[in-house]
Amino acid sequence: MNRRNFIKSVISAGIGAPFLLEQLSSIAAAAGKKVLRIGYAAPVQTLDPIKTVFAPDIISQGMMYARLLKANADQSEVGPGLAESWTISDDGLTYTFKLRAGLKFSDGSPLTAEDVAFSYNRMRFQKDTVYAAPFQPLVKIEAVDAVTVKFGLDRPFPPFLKLCEIWNTGIVSKKTVTAMGDEAFGAKPAVTSGPFKFVEWKTGDRVIMTRNEHYYRDGLPHLDGIEFIFVPDVNTGVSMVQAGELDVSMGVPFARMKELEAAGVTVVSEPSSATSDMLINHAKAPFDNLAFRQAVSFGIDRQQINDAVTAGYGTAASSIFSPKLDFYDKDLKVITRDVEKAKELLAKSGVADTSFTLLTNAGATDEDKTAVLIQAQLSEIGINVTVNSIDPGQAWTQLVAGDYQAQLNWWYNETTDPDNAVRWCVWGAGANKSYYTNYNNDEVNKLIDAAAGEADQTKRAAMYSQIQKICVDEVAQVALYHPSWTSARSKAVTGLVFDLGSQYAAIDDADLKG
Repeated sequence: MNRRNFIKSVISAGIGAPFLLEQLSSIAAAAGKKVLRIGYAAPVQTLDPIKTVFAPDIISQGMMYARLLKANADQSEVGPGLAESWTISDDGLTYTFKLRAGLKFSDGSPLTAEDVAFSYNRMRFQKDTVYAAPFQPLVKIEAVDAVTVKFGLDRPFPPFLKLCEIWNTGIVSKKTVTAMGDEAFGAKPAVTSGPFKFVEWKTGDRVIMTRNEHYYRDGLPHLDGIEFIFVPDVNTGVSMVQAGELDVSMGVPFARMKELEAAGVTVVSEPSSATSDMLINHAKAPFDNLAFRQAVSFGIDRQQINDAVTAGYGTAASSIFSPKLDFYDKDLKVITRDVEKAKELLAKSGVADTSFTLLTNAGATDEDKTAVLIQAQLSEIGINVTVNSIDPGQAWTQLVAGDYQAQLNWWYNETTDPDNAVRWCVWGAGANKSYYTNYNNDEVNKLIDAAAGEADQTKRAAMYSQIQKICVDEVAQVALYHPSWTSARSKAVTGLVFDLGSQYAAIDDADLKG
């Protein structure tokens, strides 16, 4: 999920017949009503919010699980969600949230502070939780009474409030998860807290949701249901929108945006926090050699790739940070391709076999174009690149296992605060080993921890600037460009916003007209 297009947990997704029989009335109720059909080029892997950082999982879960707080579309601020108010202690170590009165889960059962504490404790401390890294300062979560939950931190941590809105803090039912067990819950979450409730997961095909009549926002959502559908090829998704078989196709190839607009198709480009890059495995030759990594970096023309791939819907990368993130270093310049310098660095590296295999994700048109350009550019400095396009699930499996040399990918940040971004992609002390690149720099690790707790914004900015410069110099990963989110939509779709954090956070307000 890509930083988070490809992260997943291996979960059994079998759905029992008795459960489906119980849901037939919900499916029938949604038939013929306002059901939004969204196409995405990777299949859902689990519906348990603590077991994944895989984009389709995150998107679908964001519609089913409400969070304590709710962000606006540009992620610049958070406001009340399930919590109507909160206080922060003078020392910054205790956050106390007051829940709205009368909250309910999708089955009508009460949603209380016990459920909130349970949800956060399993996200933060359960052994197989996969994205606790941003919450390192959080050391204690407890329900004070039915509507009050208290969070204890071991150090001041300015990013905390914004983190209370990201997908894996979605509130689950303690009673339901305990009774079902994690595996069964991840396959068919019988009870949810968000605007939509689960109906059916057709593995490798779609997740079907229907309106949650017990949702805390009165009168919402407007939609009667959602079908989140796996469409392996993005061009097929566009054709399905044109044929009326989908309402939204996510990830339209940049090169087709103007063509489709001219043909009368509604296309949308929305700001993102994403970075498209080439992940490199620092634990494998030839990328375990700094001079070789630097040769690759100077041998790649980021501006040419951005211009050719994004068609004006992106910007060439000068940093691992997206320009949309707080503390993005505007003084960093896009590395200018320098063939002679790249050749000198390659010679300096002493690497005998300068070839490597670049994995790409099958069906990703923009990755195909990027790979061809990288292959041609690096061949000019004496590096032979073999491009291998494989199934996205297999690509992710190899990434996690460290069974790769280089892979085209992307990642985004859930909020505008960079702490979880750096902990995801360059924090070598983390469980995911710097997004499975095995990059590990002690100075960067220390800077990440120090910056997270720094209240002085000027000092914090200086630390993040230093992190960005080190990661560029050491080629932690090869940041290529920062894309926008693109989609094709039916003209009937209104109020649908895909926000900076890769969520349909305002899905409550979306509608289908006509």
